[in-house]
Amino acid sequence: MAKRKYDVIVIGAGPSGLNAASLVAQKGYSVLVLEAKREVGKNVVCTGILGRETFERFGFSRDSLINDVQKVRFVSPFGTSISYDHPSILASVVDRERFDKGIFDSAVKKGADATLSFRVNNVSVHKDSVEVSGTHEGLEERKYRGSVVILSTGVEHDLSKKLGLGHPKRFIKAAQKYICYSGKEDISLLVGNRIARGGFGWIVPVQNNMALAGLITEGNPKNGFATMMEHCGLEETGDVLQLKPIAQGGVSRTFGERVLIVGEAAGQVKTTTGGGVFFGLLCSEIASNIIDQGFKDGSFSANKLSMYEKQWKAKIGTEIRVGTVARNFCGKLKDQQVEKMFSLVRTDGFFDFIAKNADFDWHGKFVLKLLKMLVGVN
Repeated sequence: MAKRKYDVIVIGAGPSGLNAASLVAQKGYSVLVLEAKREVGKNVVCTGILGRETFERFGFSRDSLINDVQKVRFVSPFGTSISYDHPSILASVVDRERFDKGIFDSAVKKGADATLSFRVNNVSVHKDSVEVSGTHEGLEERKYRGSVVILSTGVEHDLSKKLGLGHPKRFIKAAQKYICYSGKEDISLLVGNRIARGGFGWIVPVQNNMALAGLITEGNPKNGFATMMEHCGLEETGDVLQLKPIAQGGVSRTFGERVLIVGEAAGQVKTTTGGGVFFGLLCSEIASNIIDQGFKDGSFSANKLSMYEKQWKAKIGTEIRVGTVARNFCGKLKDQQVEKMFSLVRTDGFFDFIAKNADFDWHGKFVLKLLKMLVGVN
């Protein structure tokens, strides 16, 4: 039974955990990443659309980019179509598997160790260390010790609960699969209660006459997906429809003695779109700085680590709260009201407002403008 001491142990190899590992390793600390999957980035339910700030701020390689997003087509519950062409590139479509593996490779190059196919069963906090235990390949039991642990476990929150920490309590459902698609290169976003109650559907062209089709909904994701395919006159391929819950709303108590939580496990997700990459990356950056300071101060007490939660909530808390209000409001709209809103956006300068204020990663201004419009149709 292997046993080794590290400065930092990261549980979970999504973008948030990997970026935290990369940043901490870059500061000179020994890091171990533990991931339950056999491969990083496999079977991720995500549109793959990331804002340009993701690459500019964090310096990631652009090798994962498939194409840029400038034009989006919105489709109403009754088939009304509105196209919006942004004056500049708004975002980019990436291959999420390549994107995640790129961050993984960066962390390893900076000195982080990694063990895949490792299922963590328990985290025990001691006075001078944290012990992480689990099984490798479902067979070999191993234990590791660290000075501090970062939980980046997505929607799996058993470890957070065992440690008496917070975890997401509200979720929206997501479904996605690859489909054959020979349509335009524009991204299509579809709304309506029959497809995605309280959410939206998407068709994102990728490569080789294929597209990612999916939705987030408060309703039945399988039924909604089938309706969306029928609504668009598209046929499903043989790929398996992937289903996933997506956390909604920020979590309190994302810190404890020698433990921090980052990413979706901390509710660091856009409540407008369900995207968690950018917010998770921002918060992993904050986590790495707090841990660095902990080593310098010689303390990873809950009181010291509480600064992490204060800082990340100051950064994105308002965005999460405003998005939650919008989602709750939109979830109550009838299709006829949504259709009326489509008529309004053609005439009230809405797209002019978007052209001047749109930011793919920060939705506050857009959401407040949208809420004012929704009040008018309610």
